Amino acid sequence: MFNKNIWSKFTILAVLLFLSVWFFTNSFASNEQRYLKLDKGLFYLKQVYETISRNYVDNVDPEGLSKSAIQGIVEELDPYTVFFEKKGSENLEIITKGKYGGLGMEIGKREGNITIISPIDDTPAQKAGLKAGDVIIKIDNNPTSEMSLEDASSRLRGKVGTDVTIEIQRPGVDDSITLRLTREEIVIKDVSFANFIEPGTAIFRLNSFSDKASSELRQAVVQLQKEGEIERAILDLRGNPGGLLASAVEVANIFIPKNELIVKTRGTHEREAEYLTTASAMLPDIPIIVLVDGGSASASEIVAGAVQDLDRGVVLGSKTFGKGLVQQVYPVDKVNDAFIKITTAKYYIPSGRCIQREDYKKNKDVFSDITDSTEFDNHKKYFTKNGRIVYGGGGISPDVDVESYTPNYYITALWASGHFFNFTVDYLAKHPDFKPDNGATVSDDILSDFQNYLSENEVIFDIEGEKELEDFLAIAEEVQYNEDVIELVNIALEKLDKEKSVQFEQNEDKIREYLELEFAEKLDGSSARFATLLKYDKTVDKALEILHSLDNYQQILAISN
Repeated sequence: MFNKNIWSKFTILAVLLFLSVWFFTNSFASNEQRYLKLDKGLFYLKQVYETISRNYVDNVDPEGLSKSAIQGIVEELDPYTVFFEKKGSENLEIITKGKYGGLGMEIGKREGNITIISPIDDTPAQKAGLKAGDVIIKIDNNPTSEMSLEDASSRLRGKVGTDVTIEIQRPGVDDSITLRLTREEIVIKDVSFANFIEPGTAIFRLNSFSDKASSELRQAVVQLQKEGEIERAILDLRGNPGGLLASAVEVANIFIPKNELIVKTRGTHEREAEYLTTASAMLPDIPIIVLVDGGSASASEIVAGAVQDLDRGVVLGSKTFGKGLVQQVYPVDKVNDAFIKITTAKYYIPSGRCIQREDYKKNKDVFSDITDSTEFDNHKKYFTKNGRIVYGGGGISPDVDVESYTPNYYITALWASGHFFNFTVDYLAKHPDFKPDNGATVSDDILSDFQNYLSENEVIFDIEGEKELEDFLAIAEEVQYNEDVIELVNIALEKLDKEKSVQFEQNEDKIREYLELEFAEKLDGSSARFATLLKYDKTVDKALEILHSLDNYQQILAISN
């Protein structure tokens, strides 16, 4: 029997969702057209849902069916409009507040096991002596063998002050270890690294934009100023996915003076809002370089775009992601903690450019206007404060391009298979007193040990073009190509096999570097990893080169002497 109460709840939810979609896509239609389309759309939803529920060959769960309908609606909009329940609400809290109740450790899947990647300093995990490489085999007596990573994370997190029991298997130790830990408030650092990399030059690594990003960055600036004068600065936003709009403005305000426009937001149903700096800048005059890449998005792009458009500093790296859509969260069911996060506006940086790239609004049956040609035109010219030409089209193109290192197939296979991680964990388990000189320098003996480790643990990878040759060979044999052709392909594959056999020697320098990064992190944490990475970072090298040539820096920004 069809449940009228469930249908009533679904109707209310469908109305709310459909109103959001309908108003978003039909703002320019007449009132009469709007009401006609709304009535028709709601009628379709009601009829289809009720007809399926009453007549489908198998029993269907009405709640599950309604959630599928919701999912179908939001998937037609953009990647950031989503429906979520309590679990998503917890994730939202982590993103916005940068904190959660838990044990304080990064976990991942290694060879199918829930494995500790890195404990966070001064947390229950770190205080209990948990180490990278420890395998969590039970959580509250529940085996983790069938748990997803998300499920395990959810079980480890919880209300501050509550207990959780975990059982771990440690490399090199025969018996498992059981620990009962009390959850604490875990604060995720937005500023993961801040230090002088040379006299007068400070670098700040910002991982995210929670509500404490600017306060952490200000504290880092004050701390470094106690150690020496900051004459030049590098703000590293590479891989930073963004966060809160207000935090982006506050972070920009550290470098950009008071009363400067940082970003505007504008939407069909939202009034245009301007966000200006409100305080005196801490570092208003020194040369700065902002590092970005394809992983820099949203709030990162606001900061980088404002710095670029206001000619406050040089943006260096590779083109950013292009996420310029603003979301707001609306409650759907407060009792059961169900919400919908809806895109309501777009970001526009000081030159007038829209950050958003053209990766949505594909369905002309949903969107009444799918052109947005001026916003997505990558040939449209805009102008910075000093009159430099910049272009639209979404994302921030750097002032100076630096091609980032792309791992080849062999190095990628080593990473994907966890060989760097597993080897360093095993090595430190066998050498508990390992304290190398000069950080975590990888000696020839360690490199040889790693090569022996790889010989015992198969590295499966394809060289570029190998799969295509194998596919061609299969076709050639099936359709009985000329034997000479088949022989040539086989010879080519044999040569590729020989090429694969010398990959270790050809990539020895990069292997040393990655082993050193892993050892640094296992011994001294994530900040040590980043400090070690700086030794090999070509993008940072280029930033230092520009900062040490004031003429070049000013020429890039079209600053008149």
